[in-house]
Amino acid sequence: MSTVQIRPNVKLAKLFYKYAEEQKEKTEPKESRNTEPVQEKDYESYPPYNFSWFVENKIAAMGWPQTVANLNYLADVGVNHLVTLSPERRPPILECERKLKWTEIRIKEFGAPTLKQILKFIEICERAAIRGEVVGVHCRHGRGRTGTMLACYLVYFQNMAPERAVLTVRVQRPGSCETYEQEKIVCHYHDCVRGTITKPDYRLVEDKLYFDCSMKYMYDEDQESQDGDDEKQDGGCEVNLKKSDLNKKVEALKLEKKKKAMVINHKIYF
Repeated sequence: MSTVQIRPNVKLAKLFYKYAEEQKEKTEPKESRNTEPVQEKDYESYPPYNFSWFVENKIAAMGWPQTVANLNYLADVGVNHLVTLSPERRPPILECERKLKWTEIRIKEFGAPTLKQILKFIEICERAAIRGEVVGVHCRHGRGRTGTMLACYLVYFQNMAPERAVLTVRVQRPGSCETYEQEKIVCHYHDCVRGTITKPDYRLVEDKLYFDCSMKYMYDEDQESQDGDDEKQDGGCEVNLKKSDLNKKVEALKLEKKKKAMVINHKIYF
């Protein structure tokens, strides 16, 4: 008999053990692989009052976000830039740890925004569209001031008529554009966008004729020389009108004096 010892094949043993481990992994259930617990959220998150999407993944409207949980919900939904229209009700931005841009446009409650404020809001929406961000706008209840800004949004981005824009906002968010002044500023903004008012005054004016006359004193220095001739012509017309009114009054006074004299002479004669 041979005295040579039988040595184990090391390479064959390694392959055998490797194959055995792969078989065990296949036969084990999937639950045993993921032994780590799922991490749950450490913060509260729920939507603010009267929250809804106005344009999906572009602009959202809501009432005043009162708590940090409301801001967390906005961040979870994808809102990047929050616009506050209510100076009397501000969201707790400093207490929130999530990243949110914040802009305040101060409008009185039940009041209408000025043209400068509307232009500022539209500029924010334009920049957000370029950067791929989502805008959230709110006032106290998300109706009057918020609805007015949303109607101006439709006028600018979707070329809607002001009446249709206000109606569309009211269909999606009932109670929007609460006052007549808020409806009127949407119409006024529409006229400015279309260019029917060439030199807009950054305020709300009831009468367009008064608006055009008041703009004489709001031109730039370069335009004052050009408008000087027109003002002189208008002034000449006004002077002529005043003279004609004075002449009429003088003639009326003369007639009254003649009548009195005739009455006095009649009494003396008899």
